Amino acid sequence: MSFEELAKRVGVDPGYLRYFERSSDATLSGGALLLLALALDTTPIALHGGEVDRPPGHGRAGRHPVLETLTPAQCEAHLAAGGVGRIVYSSGRGPVALPVNYEFTDGEVVFSTDVSKASTLELEDVVSFEIDRVDEAMSEGWSVLVTGRARRIDDPDEVLKLSSLDLEAWAGGARHALIAIKPHELTGRVIWLKSSGAATQGVLISLD
Repeated sequence: MSFEELAKRVGVDPGYLRYFERSSDATLSGGALLLLALALDTTPIALHGGEVDRPPGHGRAGRHPVLETLTPAQCEAHLAAGGVGRIVYSSGRGPVALPVNYEFTDGEVVFSTDVSKASTLELEDVVSFEIDRVDEAMSEGWSVLVTGRARRIDDPDEVLKLSSLDLEAWAGGARHALIAIKPHELTGRVIWLKSSGAATQGVLISLD
């Protein structure tokens, strides 16, 4: 892919994109960086070096950390990336959190599970679904929490419509019961770092 084509996909000037690549003090908005990552089939964290040489042990607060609330639009943008999240619900032994492959479509979180868990979930008054990304190298990260009612998807037309999504359960087997969660409440938080009174490159700050 040429610089010109990449710049066109991201929506920035090719000259500035070259400058950004070569200059450590150059910055892109969070939205532009997300588009750049999508065009290169990678992630903003990977572009920012967060997946390289991560330190072992517990995460530590960086210098001048800032904790902010994500807007609903930012939360939905993170959800739209799909991937793996955690469904949280009550069981006989207490709260349970299970990782699942999910997609965010038509304003709902959708995932596949087995019939037994699907029956349990649809009987719950409320369940939660959580995703997050943590960049230990940069001491930055974000999390999004969906709270709502789980419903079983059994309408043939709706099942067919969702068949093109990547909803295969990690554990394999007969886990073909589809569950959708429509957010009654959607919240998120982000931690980013300030440097010399100004924000860092802000990979995780905004999706404008």
